[in-house]
Amino acid sequence: MAARSTARAGLAQPSATPPERTRRGPDPAPGAAPAHGHLWTLPDGTPAHVPPGRLTVGDDGRLACHLCGRWFAHLGGHLRRHGWTAAQYRDAVGLPLHVPLCSESLSGQIKVRQKRAWDASPAARARFEPGRQLARSGELSRLAADASQDRDRSGRTPGAVRAARAQRLAAGRATTARRRQARLDGVVAAAGAADLAALLRARYASGSSLAELARLTGLGRIRLRAELVAAGTGIRPAGANHLASKQARAARNDARAAAQAGVPDIRAWLRSRYQQGATLRDLAGQVGHSVPWVRSRLADPSPAAAGRLRR
Repeated sequence: MAARSTARAGLAQPSATPPERTRRGPDPAPGAAPAHGHLWTLPDGTPAHVPPGRLTVGDDGRLACHLCGRWFAHLGGHLRRHGWTAAQYRDAVGLPLHVPLCSESLSGQIKVRQKRAWDASPAARARFEPGRQLARSGELSRLAADASQDRDRSGRTPGAVRAARAQRLAAGRATTARRRQARLDGVVAAAGAADLAALLRARYASGSSLAELARLTGLGRIRLRAELVAAGTGIRPAGANHLASKQARAARNDARAAAQAGVPDIRAWLRSRYQQGATLRDLAGQVGHSVPWVRSRLADPSPAAAGRLRR
């Protein structure tokens, strides 16, 4: 997608700088194997898809992520997929704190919503009035400067406190990752597979859908697709349902309908009730399915017989 690079307010970027096109990477040499390349590098060595030190805004107003190059109206929520906090992202790409990590349209919507809430709440205005007075007088800036030099009871500076908090957050995420991996190892062992790749190949080839594999393994769709590709399994295009998958879904639907009707065999029950005079609409209401679904479960599926069924 073509993109227009523009500097957000507060960045050290001349306002007269003309828009530029953001490239995804260098073109491969003739005859060379296609490979992904990065044109930029963050100060810590992380490859970047867009120029560091500023936000890249697309024609639709969305922002490009420096880490993966994808476009989002709000980068803050997306960064969790990379395991980064907003503060870590700002430090790595060189963005000041006052630059929002959301599109101008979304920022405007938030501003309007907050303004309406402010106007509708006298209690909120009274609660924030002392702070407004401090900001107008300049006292708030002085207090902030003094606080940056203060230390907490253990002698740590605010920066050290934030670093310790980030370490605790990273440790918690590592613990969560270990628990997820332990659960995944248990699923693979219970299935009798050699490893996750073997499990995914066997289940996907037998007709399991991505949703079913996600429920089985607990993996998100993005990682699940990546694991399938790494296992040498091509992803079926949308709408291309495997025959075994269709049959499995049909069996599950029959089982749910049988449980709702309180019978062991839904097809036999439908045939019996239809022969007793029940209509297709009556049967559909009793099993919680559509009339075509009931029609397909009756004894004779031929078009001629289907045309003679009572509705």
